[in-house]
Formats: sequence, C-alpha cells, structure tokens
Amino acid sequence: LSSGFAALKHLEQLDRKDAAEDDRPEPSDEQAQGKRHLLPGLGSEKAGKLLAACVAEPSLLSAVYWVVCGHALVGKALPAELQVRTLEFVLSCQCQSGGFSPHPNHPAHILPTLSAVQLLILLGRHDMLEVGGPCRAEEIISYVRSLRLPDGSFRGRTAVASEGDCRFVYAALCTLSLLSALADPDGDSQVLDETVAWLLRCQNLDGGFGCRPDGECESHAGHTFCSLASLRLADERSKLSLPPRNRSRLVRWLCDRQCGTAGGLNGRPGKAPDVCYTWWTLASVELLRGSCGKASTETAADLVDELDMADFFELSDLRGFIAKCMCSAGGVSAHPGDDPDPFHTFFGLAGLSLLDHADSSRTGAKPWLASISPVVAIPVAMFHRLRFIMEHHEDMVDVQTEVWMFALPLRGTPR
Repeated sequence: LSSGFAALKHLEQLDRKDAAEDDRPEPSDEQAQGKRHLLPGLGSEKAGKLLAACVAEPSLLSAVYWVVCGHALVGKALPAELQVRTLEFVLSCQCQSGGFSPHPNHPAHILPTLSAVQLLILLGRHDMLEVGGPCRAEEIISYVRSLRLPDGSFRGRTAVASEGDCRFVYAALCTLSLLSALADPDGDSQVLDETVAWLLRCQNLDGGFGCRPDGECESHAGHTFCSLASLRLADERSKLSLPPRNRSRLVRWLCDRQCGTAGGLNGRPGKAPDVCYTWWTLASVELLRGSCGKASTETAADLVDELDMADFFELSDLRGFIAKCMCSAGGVSAHPGDDPDPFHTFFGLAGLSLLDHADSSRTGAKPWLASISPVVAIPVAMFHRLRFIMEHHEDMVDVQTEVWMFALPLRGTPR
C-alpha cells in the first residue's frame, strides 16, 4: 500500500514534467538519452511499477480494500500514517452523485462504492457512514438504488448502455446491506423479489451461475459466489431455497472445481487452478451449508448443511496448493512460481481463513487467521460490531470505534 501511494506521487511528478515540456522544442539525441534520469532513482524497475500503477487506476480503490482487509485477517495494524492517507484517499474518490470512483480521475461505479464502504468499516469510521455524515450515507444509498434496472438487476454505472450483471447485483446489495438500507423506501416488498427471480435465472444447466440470465454466459466460480451471496442478502428468509435438482447440480459443479493432483480450485472447467478461486468456491460452499431449510423431499443436496468442508474437497491437497503459491518474499501468487499481487494475496488469505475455520470446527485446531464473513467479505468481528452500532445508534451518543486498527480523526472531520 505504501509503494502504491509512492507510485502515485511519481505519476504526479511525471504529469507535471510532461505538461511543462509540451511547448518545448524537440530534444536532441543526447538530451533524449538523458531524459530518463530526470527523476532521481527512476530506473526500469520503478518505471514498470509506474506503468502498473497507471493500469491499476480503474481498480485502485478495490486494491486498497484488498490490502487493508488482508491486514485485518492476519491481525496486523496499518501504520498510523497509512491509515490517515488511506482514509483521505477513500474520501477523495467520492463523487457528487454519492457513489465512489476507483480513482479521483474516474467516474463513479458500483464496485469501488462497495470497496469504499468496506474500507470505512475496516478503518473503524462507522461515523462517516451515518445519514448526514461526512460521506453522506443517504446519497450513497440513492446512488446505488439509481443503478437498479426494471428487470431487478443492477448495472455498474449510470451509462445507458450498461446492462445487468450478477457482480453488480452483489456489489449493490452488499453496499445497501452494510448501510442497513436493503428495504425498499416505499415499502414495496416485490422489489427484491424481482432481483431474486433475475438471479435464479442466472443458474445454468450444469449447476453453476453465469453473470447473465438464461444461459447467456458460461458458469464461473466468481459469478456463482456473487449470485449465491446476492440471494442470501436479498431474501434471507428463503435460505437459498433452490429446487432440489438445481441444488444437486450446484453441489456437483462446485466439487468439480478441484483439479486432480494439483489440489487447487479452478473457476470453470478446463482451466488451471488459481489461488483466488479458493475464496470464490469455498465461500459458495459456506453459503450453501446451513442454508437449506426444510424441503419436501430429502435428497443428498438437502443435506448439504450437515456436511463438512472436507466432504466437498480434499482439504490437505488444497492447503498444499495454497502453500505453493505463497512467495518467500511475501504475498501470494495466482499459480506456483508466479509473482505475488494484492488481489491474489487477499483472496488467497480469505479462502485460507474459510479453510482454517472449517478445519477448526472439525479438529479443534486454533486458526491463525481471523474469521471472514462469506457474505460481505469483511472480518466477522467487525461485521458484528457494525450491526451492533447500527441497531443501537439512537442509544449511543458517542460511539468509540475500538477496532484493532484505528480511529484517528481525519483533519477537520468529526469522529
């Protein structure tokens, strides 16, 4: 995270340098040869990092969430300076619409909006998510609801050409849930029913879910997670009440994600295992377990809630694959031998957290990672604290957010 902020500083320097040279005459060959040394220490390695930072702008706010949430899972606090700079960066990404952009130079989008809300919770700044607070929660809610389409799905941004996608549905419902705003403001109970119906249409004949309904897109582990988590958020009473045959197909499809001797999980048939699918797949199984409710006929699929994670996968093989993806210099890579990155580091840790806690309930071993919610993707302890604060807000005059990280006030903002 610190390197990321440093890279952004270098980018600003390059922008200023380029602007100053726009009106200058073409340099000579000797001048051009020395131009690369105008920024001290800017060698090929740093230049590559700057390029990576440029490419990452469309997902930068989410990348910050991956880093901060990863810190939360391992129980390490961010340095105080990074905490303040992270909070400042999050606030700089809020747009007039109430939504958040991935970077101050980009328009608002539903994905960074969810990341911003998750980050504020991780940073212990629940006060900023209050109605009338610094982040204008009522405007965030209004922005998210404006992205809802007539068929019950959500689009990612306000562009007319945008279409519904289960990833955007999940981001929208998760954001509203974290802000305690899932209920329709007009009291129309059918609004979420339409969303549930749209999501159920995303399930394909093989049992997995695609990002669009009616077989338009192939099944994918990431889309399956987004659909199942959205169904849980949209209608907790239904407890993911898929028809028995659909549930059986889904269970089989999820089990088939483990790749032979490699031990890792892939996102769809025929693909190599990737450490990030440890999260998408295990979280999907966790959403199924304990969510069946009563069924008219008892089948193997109806008994999913009685099964352990070990009944779905060879956990020792999966744990071995994750270990091979861990790099000696730190971080987790997508595949053994690759370079690590924040995305796969976080989702590898998140999946390992689910794996550790599943093992703990079976063997009694103490997990080394914090428990993470398979629904909202933040540590369970922080999610429970958020719910307590939301439910008792009127009785709490001054909430001191005693999370493990920090509650430093931003310059000029209320606690």
